[in-house]
Amino acid sequence: MSVSTSRNLSGPLERVTAACRAAESCPLRPVPEAGRVDQLAAYIDLALDEPTAVRKVRDAVAELAEASHLHTVLPRAVETATALMGAEFGNIQVVDPRDGSLVLVTQSGFGTGFLDHFAVVSDDGSVCGQAARQSAQAVVTDVRDDSALAQHQKVFRTAGVRAVQSTPLVDHAGRLIGMISTHAAQPGRPSDRDLRLMELYAGLVGEVVARHLGGASYVTDGLTGSPLGAPAWAERSSIEPLTRQILSDTINRIFSAGLRFAGTLPLFTEDGLAARRVQAGIDELDETIHAIQRAALDLSTSHGPPDSRTVRGGHGPDIPAASSRQQGTAPS
Repeated sequence: MSVSTSRNLSGPLERVTAACRAAESCPLRPVPEAGRVDQLAAYIDLALDEPTAVRKVRDAVAELAEASHLHTVLPRAVETATALMGAEFGNIQVVDPRDGSLVLVTQSGFGTGFLDHFAVVSDDGSVCGQAARQSAQAVVTDVRDDSALAQHQKVFRTAGVRAVQSTPLVDHAGRLIGMISTHAAQPGRPSDRDLRLMELYAGLVGEVVARHLGGASYVTDGLTGSPLGAPAWAERSSIEPLTRQILSDTINRIFSAGLRFAGTLPLFTEDGLAARRVQAGIDELDETIHAIQRAALDLSTSHGPPDSRTVRGGHGPDIPAASSRQQGTAPS
């Protein structure tokens, strides 16, 4: 049995967790609801296409949820992420609510040079910084070919890093709380399937981490000076907080129900009627997702600035179709 190299950086971890727990009264900084709805649809499709892989991800997170301390959760999460991505190195950063920077708190495989260089990331000049600014997964297939990473080239070479992916950690309300990144020794891009599983894993791990942080809310971006992941006009909007919370809670419930529902479909290999009923329920969930997308769009466009009340070209979100799966298609 190999010895794990994953370990916490005790000083930074203690400081940032203390800051998070003291920041419970800070305003929310949610990822846009429209984007989360579309991500939910992608997760349901993933559960249909890869039920075994999704089950393993959920089992891995269930083990994390049983851990009593955050310092136990983080190294295990890094180990699972590196295994999932087939990577040699990995780390987790937590958002410091005081300035929105990313603080490196857990790592696997790195030396002191890398850890010192990326101890605190407060701009978008790195892969994790890009992912934080965009509130979305960021992938670089070869760091040596990316001119935007020029300032980090010496550190990457010394560490033996050629490829990187960073995926946001979010809590149940879609608030960004940190980043989980993996680093490969050879250039290349993980498969779309593995990247989707990484997004699912990060979303579920984020909720576990958030509970250990005491449900703290997060304030500024530290990268743009505005709430991370929110439209530029979010602070000026008149969207009622209660409406936002209801929409967020609805998304979370459908997410949980959808994954469980889709995961039962492979069990009905011989009972055609039962399989059709399950598929009908999944189709109904997909229709519900469409309805929430329309509601999110109505909220965004009706409360944005006057020149942004179109889906494209303004500040309102660009909302794609809820699911790539054809409606009413029976499982094979």
